[in-house]
Amino acid sequence: MVSMLDSMRKPFLVVSLIAIFLAVLVELGSIAILGHPAQGLDIDVNSKAIPAMALLDGLVFYATLIIAVALLIPERVQSKVQGIVTLIFSLLLLLACIGIIIADFILLILMVTLLMSPIFGTIAYFAVWASFSTTGPRAALSLLMTLKIIFAVCLVLAHQRFLQNKGLVLIILTSFLANFVIAFLYGLVPGFLVSIVDVIAALIICILAIIWAIVYLIGGILSVVKVIV
Repeated sequence: MVSMLDSMRKPFLVVSLIAIFLAVLVELGSIAILGHPAQGLDIDVNSKAIPAMALLDGLVFYATLIIAVALLIPERVQSKVQGIVTLIFSLLLLLACIGIIIADFILLILMVTLLMSPIFGTIAYFAVWASFSTTGPRAALSLLMTLKIIFAVCLVLAHQRFLQNKGLVLIILTSFLANFVIAFLYGLVPGFLVSIVDVIAALIICILAIIWAIVYLIGGILSVVKVIV
């Protein structure tokens, strides 16, 4: 591990860290930027899928940050602190995922129920959610994909041995998959149904984030137990 850190091209690692951090900021900022008022109503309708990716990419950012921190903190100290931090971080993220899944699932049920309840229910659905535009979200997805490509390329340029870290490679591929899932679902249905598939995409991404949060949580628990024992 020491030899790997010594031979690491640190500027590329810093750029990769900045790129994935910016991706998370874009995902969180999309809550406000991609919101739009429903026609004739004082209700803001927000994209759910893109902000949900912040949960998944937050894990990617954390994994990269741990690598960067290893350059500054002695391995003996890092091994003691990393397990506790990972345990707390993954647990909080897991709780956040569960909360978002519950809220989005309730919203999905409401949307489908209104859409399938003519006449007034359908009118209410169209008034609030049928005007969802994919122009802004698609632009955000393109920007996010660019940032993630920069992140992945710079990470490999920082050190080729990152490709041997199967966990890191798999969660990065999962992050790319989330982008494709959202874009695919946006183009799969007519415009008035995009709000529904947007919530479905958010649920899928949250489930993926939960899986990875559990993996991180188990790793954090094992690290803490190892330090205690």
